Amino acid sequence: MCSVTLGRICTFLLLVCFLNDGRCERDFRFCGVRKHSNETQKLQLNVTRGCRGLSISSTADTLFIGGELTISCVNTSSISLPQVSGLETPFCVYWDGFLDLLRLEYNTTRNFTLCGPSTPQTTCCTDLSLNKNSGSKDVGILNGSVRGDIIEKNAQEFYIFRGESNQCDNEVCEDLLNTRNGQTAMKSGREDELERLLMQSKFTRDMQDFELPCGIQAAVFKLGPDFKGNTVVRREGRFPGINKPPSVYIPPTLLGNKTRARKTPKVVCLFYNNNSLFQDKNSVILNGDVVGVTVENEVIADLVEPVVFTFFHKKQPENMTRTCVFWDGLPHEGKMFWNESGCKTLKSDTQTACHCDHLTYFAVLLQISNKPVHNLEAQTNITYIGCGISALCCILTIGLFLCQRKSTSNKSSLIHMNLAVALLLLNVSFLLNMTLASLCNEGVCLLLALMLHYSLLCSFTWMAIEAYNVYRLLCKVLCTYTSQYMLKLCLVGFVLPAAFVCGFASRGAYGLYRITSSTGTETTMCWILHPLVHYIANVGYFVVIFLFGTSMLVVTVVRIRHTEKHKCTPERSSWKLVSSVLMLTCLFGTTWGLNFFSFTFTGQLLSTILNSLQGFCLCVRYFLMRPKQGTTGSRLSKLWLGSLRNTSSSNAAESKSRNS
Repeated sequence: MCSVTLGRICTFLLLVCFLNDGRCERDFRFCGVRKHSNETQKLQLNVTRGCRGLSISSTADTLFIGGELTISCVNTSSISLPQVSGLETPFCVYWDGFLDLLRLEYNTTRNFTLCGPSTPQTTCCTDLSLNKNSGSKDVGILNGSVRGDIIEKNAQEFYIFRGESNQCDNEVCEDLLNTRNGQTAMKSGREDELERLLMQSKFTRDMQDFELPCGIQAAVFKLGPDFKGNTVVRREGRFPGINKPPSVYIPPTLLGNKTRARKTPKVVCLFYNNNSLFQDKNSVILNGDVVGVTVENEVIADLVEPVVFTFFHKKQPENMTRTCVFWDGLPHEGKMFWNESGCKTLKSDTQTACHCDHLTYFAVLLQISNKPVHNLEAQTNITYIGCGISALCCILTIGLFLCQRKSTSNKSSLIHMNLAVALLLLNVSFLLNMTLASLCNEGVCLLLALMLHYSLLCSFTWMAIEAYNVYRLLCKVLCTYTSQYMLKLCLVGFVLPAAFVCGFASRGAYGLYRITSSTGTETTMCWILHPLVHYIANVGYFVVIFLFGTSMLVVTVVRIRHTEKHKCTPERSSWKLVSSVLMLTCLFGTTWGLNFFSFTFTGQLLSTILNSLQGFCLCVRYFLMRPKQGTTGSRLSKLWLGSLRNTSSSNAAESKSRNS
């Protein structure tokens, strides 16, 4: 019999600890069904200070609750229980050592506070584990369970639980936070748990401070009828910092004209000093400070006089933008993020004040920003016009090519058309991006950013393919036929950029991006948020394309110059060289290199004009080089390509390869 009982106890303990991630929970809940007589029922208490444990027993007419488990409460009273119909009554006993709180819920309708609540405790009696229970009886407790786990279905006369004295504040931290691989984060759905505990607590002073060892500090005070405003400052506590601690000003008009649900509702101010508790992979919190304010039984929004959160810090670099935000989310989707609506940011060198019209958790986000752009509105308008013209020209070029595809079906023309398609997609994506970014829809913004980045990488890639194709025509005199040449180029030009974009999207690299002008105005677009991704995916990728295209441009110019040295007059040769260089510069994308000189306004202006009109330049080149009806080519195409006849015959070589 002893071995059976011991086995049940061990199984129960293992089950409880397994269901709670290898530890026993701070709070305790025992539930069961009393099997009793139809006589008058009563509750007999014998609760004293200490930490030996808790006993719960039931006879035909009495429910006994006793033990040594409180910090300050002593209760040896007897209470009459309500009469119920039937001989079985459900009940639950709750114990929370953090608040020294013992409660009884009887017949699901009556609640009895047996002890507490008190002020929050640092040391308390927790980890109540089953010590022993009686055998089956005719009367007693049916279906005894702890936190929903059944111990014994048959009626038991008593249950005895053994307690242990532990650090309550540490266990509250464990209840609120998850720690994995050295990273700490707030448990899902537990954001309001600490406020709930503090709202239940009892305080003896006008303002009560409490600190947890996981970097959370609380200040609680009552909002009396004569409340005239209050400033709450985080104490230095056990984690002093190099900066002055943050503060929050609660205005006297906090409740406005609302009828108070309680005469003196409590206000809980929480100061978090742990940068990883509110995790958002796209943001960095200034000093790791988060401040939250909650009013008991009230939802505070649309305040006439704002709540002011003040954060102190050292002077920040010029490229760091400070923004006041609050912790927001979509609970049904399991998403949490920082939101800046309803807050106004006031900055000085070493101080940031957040004026907000509602209550929740607030912080200051640090974001790396570019230097303010001079004449942002003018450059934006130029880009709009240039992209619109380029998009129309690309459509015209593609349409003409499709109409004359029988006479222009060589590989070079096909490559030109793929570049035109990429540029068309780039211009349309940009115009849609700037128009729809203001909708602030996360899904739409992600799609727009993906389209814009993908089309940009496609354009860069097809510019490099253009350079490679010219090199192939000029230098590989004995060029052999390459099977499925265009298919391979299309895989490189369209599939490779897609792989890059999908990889960055999986890491949350895209979102709403803000560009600040020198006058303080902002333009929003859906773009890359992480500077590192921008430098790798755009700057690094383009540097490779730019160096390759520039080297091909130099080789081509040298070849043309060498070929025409003894065949043309100097004037004609010079004019031809200039026209060839201009066309190839547009074709190879070397005009994008002007972005490296965008630290000057002239460089920004030239880059904006030339790059936004690249589709137009490609269209002009196509018109000048396309074959006329009844001829083998335009005069300019003959003039330019004539220099290549003696150095390259790739089309003839390809035909030979096919015939052989």
